[in-house]
Amino acid sequence: MNRIVAIARLQALGRHGALVWPITILAIAFAVNLVVFASISDTTTDDPVTAALASIYITALAFGAMAVSQHFPFALGMSVTRREFSAGLGLFVLVQAIAYSALLVVLQSIEDYTNGWGLRLRFFGLGFINHYAPPVQFLMYAVPMLLMTLVGVAAGVVYIRWRVNGVLTATAALLLLLGATAALLGVFDRWPAVGHWLTHTSPVALFAGWPLLLVAALGAGSWLALRRATA
Repeated sequence: MNRIVAIARLQALGRHGALVWPITILAIAFAVNLVVFASISDTTTDDPVTAALASIYITALAFGAMAVSQHFPFALGMSVTRREFSAGLGLFVLVQAIAYSALLVVLQSIEDYTNGWGLRLRFFGLGFINHYAPPVQFLMYAVPMLLMTLVGVAAGVVYIRWRVNGVLTATAALLLLLGATAALLGVFDRWPAVGHWLTHTSPVALFAGWPLLLVAALGAGSWLALRRATA
């Protein structure tokens, strides 16, 4: 266990940029939105909501991929076992998601207290998260953060295991699957049912419940693939 914790700490030390850049990009996106909405003196939109919060999640995805593609070969060279690397990376990803999500909950609370930073702007609250208690808000931030990071980890694992051809094949297969699913929904006229399900499912289930199943699947798949990967 001590060795796994040490590997997680090395991930943090070796990925200083990975810890700082998501916050930096989020801060830049927030500042830009503040300037833009402050410059709009006459707006008919109540509580405008931006999609810029996605920037921290996209950055987490990118660094999840880098954590595997760049550090896995180095770890093997330092006599770290695949199991230890996987466990250490998992611990680091979990702590990172907890830290970022706690920060987002605090910022959302400030946003709510200041009535959208004095501009009725919803950058962190997205117009509905602020209706829930802080523990629920935390889950609604943390589970998507875990999901996006593990998507990046999975992409890195595919690259390590099957290189560029594997990444391209996986991308093509995913596009085909999504396209086929969309086509079948159209042929059987099931899009209204999908819309009804989305609008009648609670945000907690959409942001924290169903994504948690994908987190489990990606985590298990990445673990199994890394156990057979070579640098």
